[in-house]
Amino acid sequence: MVVTRFPSHLRLIGAGQPLITTAAEPTRIHPELLPDADRDHLTGTATRAALLARLEMVGSLAPSMPLSFLAVHVEADELNAPMLRAVAARLRELTRPTDAVGRLDDATFGIVLQGTGVTAAGAVAARLVHHLNRLPGAPREFSVTVSAATGTGLNGATLPEAAMETFAAGCC
Repeated sequence: MVVTRFPSHLRLIGAGQPLITTAAEPTRIHPELLPDADRDHLTGTATRAALLARLEMVGSLAPSMPLSFLAVHVEADELNAPMLRAVAARLRELTRPTDAVGRLDDATFGIVLQGTGVTAAGAVAARLVHHLNRLPGAPREFSVTVSAATGTGLNGATLPEAAMETFAAGCC
């Protein structure tokens, strides 16, 4: 057996520092930090343009990584501001800090899911449907439908249209 000794005239780089560092907690993109032009003032989420810009940025940064987009459509007899605010608040609670939530049109929200493939996007969609359809104080004629489109960052720009096709076809 050979025993070696570290020469005393040399110094270890990083000595005294922990070998494993913990990653910083991801920071949620707070809607109140968005510029006024990029924030939907009714729901407090990103606007359609800001959400699609975020999707494009995420797709261009990681063109080969999985990327998903969820379209969340709200149907009610009377779709009012408090109901939309409640849905938006619940969406922000149910999404990860790295996900982006925005309002696509009057009754539809969009969610950009970074690094999420087919299986995980399906699980997120099912969880959202479960929780949003049980919103406290929701009227009797209230339902939420979630549609998912998955791919990679390279085809990220086509994901919102693919997710919204479900609603255009009249399936809901």
